[in-house]
Amino acid sequence: MTEILIAKKDKRDPRLRVKVTDRRVNGWAPARYEKIIQNKGYNELAYLLHDLHAMGYPIERAFNEFKKLINDPELFFLK
Repeated sequence: MTEILIAKKDKRDPRLRVKVTDRRVNGWAPARYEKIIQNKGYNELAYLLHDLHAMGYPIERAFNEFKKLINDPELFFLK
């Protein structure tokens, strides 16, 4: 099974929901990990990154790539 990471934010709810689950086609898969982060909760975001690192996600490489892209003018629509 392939593992996927889902991050979702509802327009009416300021919290960010992140979960890790198995990828299933035409079916439901229970979440292996789920974390709800309050709006702009940097401590909770740090705990999420620590948990993802412990699960084997390349957080350090992703953060380095983020630092490169932070001032990229082609990504202006995300700001």
